[in-house]
Amino acid sequence: MYEYRIYKSVYDEIINGTKTIEIRLLNDKSDKIKKGDTIKFNVVDSNISITVKGLDKYIYENIDLLWQDKDIVRESTMNYTKEEFTNLLYEIFTKDKVLSSKIVAIKFILR
Repeated sequence: MYEYRIYKSVYDEIINGTKTIEIRLLNDKSDKIKKGDTIKFNVVDSNISITVKGLDKYIYENIDLLWQDKDIVRESTMNYTKEEFTNLLYEIFTKDKVLSSKIVAIKFILR
């Protein structure tokens, strides 16, 4: 099982079914995730968590290429503009890390 921390707003979007893809930077952990794996999302500063099943994984060289994949964007960005989404990634991971990393989109369903 893989674990990630998420914000409560992300949890709410997962629960109501509008978010079915999680965006992360590609690293050792996200690189190992494969179809069928269990992922547990833990809400920051809370005891709330949710478990999902990985369905697929998409890897992008950068945010621009991710943004061209409209299906992924629609299911993962919670209606942010590209600028808002990019700034959010910079805030979460730092600008340097985002610019020097590939982006991974992990499609999932609730367990």
